Amino acid sequence: MKIKTYLILSGIFLFLYSCGKNEKQIIDENAPSLAVQSESPKSVEQLIFKKSEDIVPSEELNLSLLKKTVENLNIKYSRIKIEDVSSIRYNDEVTFFVICIIDKNAQSKSSEEDLGNYYERKYVFVNNADGKILAEETDQHLGYYENEGLRAAKTYILKDLIHLNENTPAIALSTEVYSNSRVVMYSEDKFTLLTFDGKEMKKVLYEYPIRLTNGDSNGAGTYQIETLETGISLSDSQTNGLYDVLVSKIFTYEDAAEEDLENDIQKKNDLKVKKEFQKLQFDGKRYLFKKDDRNRFL
Repeated sequence: MKIKTYLILSGIFLFLYSCGKNEKQIIDENAPSLAVQSESPKSVEQLIFKKSEDIVPSEELNLSLLKKTVENLNIKYSRIKIEDVSSIRYNDEVTFFVICIIDKNAQSKSSEEDLGNYYERKYVFVNNADGKILAEETDQHLGYYENEGLRAAKTYILKDLIHLNENTPAIALSTEVYSNSRVVMYSEDKFTLLTFDGKEMKKVLYEYPIRLTNGDSNGAGTYQIETLETGISLSDSQTNGLYDVLVSKIFTYEDAAEEDLENDIQKKNDLKVKKEFQKLQFDGKRYLFKKDDRNRFL
C-alpha cells in the first residue's frame, strides 16, 4: 500500500514538474527579451543599447558654433531646419554636427505632383574655436521631399561616444525612415558609427538596421505586422584592431483582427517570436554585414 501511494505521488510530482517546465519554455519563447543567445561570446565590454527605444540622444547644441559652421559652409542660416540639428563634442578641439538643410529650389522628381521642399542631411566636423570645417559629407540616402511617401526623421546622435578600441572613439547615429501612410505600416531605424582621425571622416558602420516594422492595416484594428528589434553591444575581442559588434535580434509577428460578425470574422491576436544573433567584424575599413530584408513570418 505504501509503495502504491509513493508511485502515485511520484507520478503527480513528475506531471506538475513537466507542466512547469513546458510553461517556462513557452514564456522563454515569447518573452520580448533581447538577451544574446548562448552561442554568443560571454564577455561583453560595452553595452550600447538593449533596444532602440533605450537610446539616449545627445542634447548638446552650441548655437553660436552652429552659426559659424553654417557661415563657413556658405549656407544661409534661414535654410537650416533647426529642430533637426544634432551635435556632440568629439574632443576638446572638435565638435560634430548633423545639419538638416532645406532646399526650396530643388527640382521635384515628379512633374505630376508637388513634392514640396527638399531636405538634405549633412555631417560636419568643425573646430570648436571658430567653426572651421574639418570634414563634411552629405548623406544622399537621407535626402527626401516633404510630400514623398518615405521620409527621414531627425538623425539622433547618441549621448555617449562609443570606444571601438582604447584609442578610437566613434560617434553613433540613429535615423528613422518611415512611410507617410495610415495603411502601409513601414519604418526602419538605421544605425551608423563615424570616426574622425583629424583629417578624414570614416563611416565604419553604415546604416545597420536596428529596428524594422513591416505590415499593413485597415486602419480600424485589423493588421498584420512584423517587427525586428535589436540590441547592440561590443565584445572584448577585436578583429583588425576594432572590437567586434554583437547584435541580438528579436523578430515579433502579430496578426490581429477585430470581430466582424457580418463578414464572419472572429476576433484574434496571434503573436510569434523568433530570436537570432549576429557578430559584425571590422575588415580594416568597415564592419561587414549583408543587408537582410527577409521577413521571418510575413
